Amino acid sequence: MRPGDKTPIHLRLRADFGLTHEEGACLPLRSRHGQCHACVDACPARALSVTIAAVELSDACTGCGVCTAVCPTQALVLPEMADWAGPVTPIAEPMTRRVECRKVPLQAHRAETTVLPCLGALTPGHLLARAAAGIEVQVVDRGWCQGCEAGCQDTPAGHPASSALAAAALWLESVGSERRPMLVREPLPLTLRPAAIPPAPEEAPALDRRRFFRAALERPSGRQRAQATPMGGDGRAAYPADARQPAPERERQRLALERLSQDLGTAMPAEFYPQLHADARCCDRRMCAALCPTAALTVVDGGAAAHLQWSSERCIACGTCVRACPETALSLSAHGGAAGRHTLASHLRARCPSCGDAYTPTEEQAPAAAPALCPTCAKSRRFMDDARRQLFGALN
Repeated sequence: MRPGDKTPIHLRLRADFGLTHEEGACLPLRSRHGQCHACVDACPARALSVTIAAVELSDACTGCGVCTAVCPTQALVLPEMADWAGPVTPIAEPMTRRVECRKVPLQAHRAETTVLPCLGALTPGHLLARAAAGIEVQVVDRGWCQGCEAGCQDTPAGHPASSALAAAALWLESVGSERRPMLVREPLPLTLRPAAIPPAPEEAPALDRRRFFRAALERPSGRQRAQATPMGGDGRAAYPADARQPAPERERQRLALERLSQDLGTAMPAEFYPQLHADARCCDRRMCAALCPTAALTVVDGGAAAHLQWSSERCIACGTCVRACPETALSLSAHGGAAGRHTLASHLRARCPSCGDAYTPTEEQAPAAAPALCPTCAKSRRFMDDARRQLFGALN
């Protein structure tokens, strides 16, 4: 992403696979405090590796898309899931949409069927968005997940889509909705199951000249993939706060639950919103705001005072802010909060008599007859004083 441009660029991790990655949204690449390895842990083929410098995809990748379902910021995207990622238009009459694994032969499909590379690529947001639009989703289980040669193994929950189905059902119940996505078991003989996930049907991609040229500038032909610059050492994020976007999956869930609660006349569940608190140790370092991947944390500087504000609707409870705070002043809980923007801390501001910049005084810099210097000028003053002592002896 270039300065001033808020459109994210997803680039392929490998030329022969459709899986794309946006470095600016990837938590480990944004900061050493990101510490997210959700995609690595979820990958059934162990094809992904993540460091603070790069995300790499090996030849073992089967293209199942399970990694995209667990990525908290959707830095990983499978183009085949684009229809599920977009907004869903409410329908007048309820309908049923069946979801099948791509390994299932077309002749076994019936009714309205959507084909995915793996049913583990579904997320709670995908299911909630359709429930809010009046679409009943039936995830069809053919009994092929256990021992799947493509690596999309049956999970301890019983099916790759089980966790998404369970989470969606709990949220729907919390707002009083009777709609539930369901797992429909319709076994097929294992002899029909192919060894690998068939490739997606080829479609002519829509030509987007602007994205094409931007991608060409980001990664010119014949050059090596540019290494991401590790951040977090000085608290400055590579992407400005106004260019950071809410997490798509989080937004899908929130908008769906808000629509359902409005239709049903119920309240949004408090469990949906995280809780974040700042104690008295907060001293306006602003590391948390600089490194927050979704700009849930911002600083409003009114001149006389600066206010650390937090949006519970944007927060994904990743914990980056808690780990980055030098004073360990922040505490986070993933559930039980309240919707809206909250002021976590306020700090009085002073004007440096030397450089004129505004700064937040420390407790040692209590109001005095003469205003204190800002930290930068005070450091420069100490440096000059030390230099004079070494050259000319003690100062009078």
